[in-house]
Amino acid sequence: MNILHTSQHGFQPGHSTSMSPLNIQDNISSVIDRGEFALGIFIDIAKAFDTVNHDILSSKLQNIGVRGIALDWFRNYLDNRMQQVLCNGSLSKLKLIKFGVPQGSILGPLLFLLFINDLPNASPILRFVLFADDTNIFASHKSYDILFQTMNQELKHVVDWFRVNKLSLNLNKTNYVLFCSHRKPIPEVKGTVFMDNKPLPQVSSVKFLGVYVDQFLTWKVHIENISKKVAKSVGILARTAHLLPTRIRLSLYYSLVHPYLSYCNVVWASNYPSRLVRLNSLQKRAARIILGNLYSLSSRAMLQKLNICNIEQIRIKQTSEFMFKYMHNLLPGAFTGFFSLTSQFNPYNVRTSSNYRGIATRTNTRKFSIKSAGPRTWNNLPVAIRVSPSFSIFKKKLRHHLLTVDP
Repeated sequence: MNILHTSQHGFQPGHSTSMSPLNIQDNISSVIDRGEFALGIFIDIAKAFDTVNHDILSSKLQNIGVRGIALDWFRNYLDNRMQQVLCNGSLSKLKLIKFGVPQGSILGPLLFLLFINDLPNASPILRFVLFADDTNIFASHKSYDILFQTMNQELKHVVDWFRVNKLSLNLNKTNYVLFCSHRKPIPEVKGTVFMDNKPLPQVSSVKFLGVYVDQFLTWKVHIENISKKVAKSVGILARTAHLLPTRIRLSLYYSLVHPYLSYCNVVWASNYPSRLVRLNSLQKRAARIILGNLYSLSSRAMLQKLNICNIEQIRIKQTSEFMFKYMHNLLPGAFTGFFSLTSQFNPYNVRTSSNYRGIATRTNTRKFSIKSAGPRTWNNLPVAIRVSPSFSIFKKKLRHHLLTVDP
């Protein structure tokens, strides 16, 4: 029984993809919008790169069409590798490496991805998200009990796959998150997820590719986490400002503060303004420090003077860049079919032919997702920016627009 929705709005089973937090947000928000539950299993593989079996890897390379001289080249790359350890001035004897792929190399992650690429074959029901050694599994259903029951059944096949492929699961670091609306009632008798007959701990949030995803998709944990880091960085900026010219202070801002405000901003900053108050205050404080505690200018005027985008402008910038790439087929295949042009539904309205059609939403959680916020942001851009002939020109025009036009 397939408990997952196979439409573009839900988790699609049997597919492997290196989905970004943006895609994760879209899938989970879709589940919440439908009033369903979703389970996310976040697996930790013990010494993932160091335990790849060379014979199994060679067999998998053959299965995907790597044969002859090319296969011999890969075998030669992996075989007869030696290692030794230097400790307190003493060098150990050389030992033959019989397992694993070289870490720190270009081919290491690629070979590991090829090794685990057939993991989704373990279950046609579950949705697998594979990103290097980060392996995550998702499923959704309206029924709380059926969701847990089916997940436990399918995880037995997943455990078998790991056993057959001689990879070890670190079950002490493997956990799961139950995603749902904060208004949705949860049964008093809690479900339990088992892997290899061991119950997994339930957590309220988990770090996925540098972003903390919480069970209600509020991004509160992530915002709180980066607020603490930004506060420390602003403190460093304040303590050193009297020693540095404005140019160096601005450079420090882009080194210590801006990365936290911009990384995956398109995901977590599409949110209620009240949740971003502290981050906005910290950014304004940083701008005031850069300008030498100048109080004659407003916060917006300070950011404009420094050509710094505020958090909302960063969100608009990243969302618009995503939409431009989508329009010109520059995104990974995981985002195919995300949006529809208005002209597909109303070919006679020429004025809005380049607009994208937004989706119907029941909850604000879904409204904040890229499928809703993307078309809304894109349609609000001036046409002269949208029709830019290249991505570099588009970014230049967009940045100028954001920094010079009042919101």
